Amino acid sequence: MPDKLTTLFTKKISRRDFFRGAGGFIVNHWLLSLLPVGGAGLLGWAEHDTEELQSEMWDLAYPKLPKALEGKTICQLSDLHLETLKITPQRIIQTAMAQKPDLLVLTGDIISTRTDLDKVDSYLEKLSAPYGKYVVLGNNDYGHLSHSLMKRFLKQLQGLGWIPLLNESSFIPSLNLWIIGIDDPATAHDNVDQAYQNLLTPQTSPPTSPFRLALAHSSDCLDDVAFYGADLLLTGHTHGGQIRIPGLPPLVTNTYLGDKGIYEGYHVIQGIPLYINRGIGESVIPLRFNVPPEITFFTFHQGNESPKHQTKDAK
Repeated sequence: MPDKLTTLFTKKISRRDFFRGAGGFIVNHWLLSLLPVGGAGLLGWAEHDTEELQSEMWDLAYPKLPKALEGKTICQLSDLHLETLKITPQRIIQTAMAQKPDLLVLTGDIISTRTDLDKVDSYLEKLSAPYGKYVVLGNNDYGHLSHSLMKRFLKQLQGLGWIPLLNESSFIPSLNLWIIGIDDPATAHDNVDQAYQNLLTPQTSPPTSPFRLALAHSSDCLDDVAFYGADLLLTGHTHGGQIRIPGLPPLVTNTYLGDKGIYEGYHVIQGIPLYINRGIGESVIPLRFNVPPEITFFTFHQGNESPKHQTKDAK
């Protein structure tokens, strides 16, 4: 909130900025209203949860999994929001690399301000995977950059070895895997028809159908993904609610599914296995409450077993 009311009434703000600010006011005051009950202990709990990075480990089985994907692991990172991130680059790198992932994906909202461009290298440069690193963008990536700075950002990501997929797809023959990158649905940059275009082009068919891994910042593209089909859709954006008072739903989830109570974790919706990542950073206020940040690992197996899951605290 501004220091003086005169600032509020003289500064022109967009409708989007107004609601963003209003949301921040509500979230702040919701949390602060509880401080008399728990005092500093409640704030300490929130500070702890903000830095309590967890590794979410998933084993996923598919009856027709390509043989090349058996035992392979994908690591998903999401929503870094570097402006206020308190978790160090070393801790994120150590946590991600400890599982020796075969593939790395990043599902948007890397930055929160223009100055975050100077922080990107330290967080993303030393992350590596033998089959590549792929990234899609989120609403905050788009919300703070001019067209010129967006070009710089994309070149920066490419220089660090990351492959941006903005409504386009990439095939990895050695894994028999399509990676379908859908641009940010939250800012209406998504074009799923375009993202799937390469998959519809006649090609030499492998012995088994390729695995289709779709990436998007928000699950709001699900209807169109379901039309084309995907074996796994990885998203973020909701932060798992970021602030969740025990026994109450989160105040903000920012997605259609979130409004219906689906804002984190693994789900099968419209026949699409969907994962909604809680992310690593925060937005609006630099705190999480009862929603720890996560880095997620998916290991693929051939079979019919139900998904298996375990959580590990990152050191």
